[in-house]
Amino acid sequence: MRFTLKKTVVYVFGLMLLGLTVSLMLNTNLGMSSWDAFFKNLHDGIPLDYRYLNSIAAAVLTPLAYLAQKKKFTVWVLFPIAISFFIGAEIDLILLYGLIPNVASALWVWNWLYLLTAVAICAVGLNIIAWCAYPMPALDELCLALAAIFKASHGRGKLYGEILALFLAVATGLAFGYWGVRFNIGVTTVVFAVAIGPVIDLIRKPVRRALEAIAS
Repeated sequence: MRFTLKKTVVYVFGLMLLGLTVSLMLNTNLGMSSWDAFFKNLHDGIPLDYRYLNSIAAAVLTPLAYLAQKKKFTVWVLFPIAISFFIGAEIDLILLYGLIPNVASALWVWNWLYLLTAVAICAVGLNIIAWCAYPMPALDELCLALAAIFKASHGRGKLYGEILALFLAVATGLAFGYWGVRFNIGVTTVVFAVAIGPVIDLIRKPVRRALEAIAS
């Protein structure tokens, strides 16, 4: 892993895109992705700020992902915890100050625009982070582990991760009795789970070409 200033700036930008993705989906009436529904259930049920919730999840998921990929445990295993805190803090900041307009009560076209934009932004962000070859956020490290286990692409691993998270969202929704909001599962849960993997794989080469042009 070779660090450069330019690559580090690009990497932080990629992380910020992931926080933006979650914030966009939280401001619609279409539900949220499986992982976000799972975290939303925990966020409201415990309750706990996203910056702490993300960090705790990272502390649990990262070692599991490393074990599954048979990666050597080094100090870098702690890095996804810091990354998750950063992304969670960004989400808290956006929601606290209303930096993204809430369109939940607006026309359906605005809600769908937010959702489709979120899918595209997430795919770009994950491809940026993967290109940098720096540590992945904990959730995506787990998805890479699933991809390795099933000998699949990054995008297919992301799909497997979303399916796993769907079960977790239902379980926590049942535990906290969130029947009224359908466990925070909605249209977005299905659309994001089905679309994010193929979009990641589809734009992988164009994103890498653009980044290599910037780096050269």
